[in-house]
Amino acid sequence: MNSIIIKPKNETLKKYVQYFLYFKKTDSSILNYTTFPNKNLCLAIYKQNNINYLNQSNTNHCIITQGNNSFVSKLYGFHKMPFQVDINSSLDQVCIIFYPSALRAFTNVSYDELMNSDRVFEAVFSTKNNYILEKIFEEDDFAKRTAILEMLLLKKLNHDIPYKLKEALHLIATNNSENFSIETLAKTIKVSDSSLFRLFKNNLGQNPKSYLKTVRFRTILDEIKTGKHSPSEIDALNQYYDQAHLIKDFKIFTGSTPKKLIEKVSVQQNDLTWIYNKK
Repeated sequence: MNSIIIKPKNETLKKYVQYFLYFKKTDSSILNYTTFPNKNLCLAIYKQNNINYLNQSNTNHCIITQGNNSFVSKLYGFHKMPFQVDINSSLDQVCIIFYPSALRAFTNVSYDELMNSDRVFEAVFSTKNNYILEKIFEEDDFAKRTAILEMLLLKKLNHDIPYKLKEALHLIATNNSENFSIETLAKTIKVSDSSLFRLFKNNLGQNPKSYLKTVRFRTILDEIKTGKHSPSEIDALNQYYDQAHLIKDFKIFTGSTPKKLIEKVSVQQNDLTWIYNKK
């Protein structure tokens, strides 16, 4: 399977879109990969595939098989456990990876509606016409696909992200080691706990507690992956009681201990951390 990450060229879009991700597979061989909870949201668009996505208390599993000529588009994110993907057919997939809350700059459609839809692209871009999707997928050059997507996104960029949410996200991003509590975060940006909850749920899609746990996990994953700190240093920096506490939380998010995960995981273009298996 060919996979490539392309960063936005437009300076305005760089504030909202982390990158565009493309998967292309022309044969029917079976492969699978696993990714892990992240802060971002992925809008995935497929052509000629059926998507069976099971997201339950103990399952976060996507099975991709051959479909007809129609398009399917899904929104993936807010994971609390590893995201496992089985690909059992050819595949042509386009993904737009949005920064936290950035999707709100393009649409006000509720997250509940988007997360349960197979037509997210149409909902976000307010279209029932597949012409633009046909145009995107007709391009074999991923850079040209990206150019079309950037133009489309810029035309839809007409919503404001609330200032208080921007302030909260900035504080979290620049003070990871302090590991904000909900009470501290609400007090710092001068809103009530209940207002903070609504602010996150309505505009980011996650509650503040879940978002903070995901931020801490990604920080630890990066630190372990790069070997920047020892396990004891990681415990202290992220306010874990001890290494056993760290390993327990890490296993919930990845299914593995830090040591075992690092033996299996790989990183693509410094952005995509995954376990990729070709059978």
